[in-house]
Amino acid sequence: MKFKDLSRMAAEEREKKLKELQLELIKLNAQVATGTPPRNAGQLKRLKKDLAKLMLLKGLDEKKALHQKTQQVKTQLKPQPKPTSAPKKDKKPSEKTTKKTK
Repeated sequence: MKFKDLSRMAAEEREKKLKELQLELIKLNAQVATGTPPRNAGQLKRLKKDLAKLMLLKGLDEKKALHQKTQQVKTQLKPQPKPTSAPKKDKKPSEKTTKKTK
């Protein structure tokens, strides 16, 4: 499957597909372990790639959800602005700083 097709799927569909592919991988690995050749030689490779794509999308979804959650917490914890007090008066410069030295 192409990455675009997988990314357009709903999260529930992707989870279902992930479990389905994992089961199929277990079956194919058992066939290889017993010495039975798989029906299609490239099937195992494609299956592993599809699993990797689905796991990548799952990780991205989790990361996105975590980012949104932290943004919500940051907005809730944002400190309130302090009320401004009367402006402070400027001090007069001392004589030492105003005199020019030669």
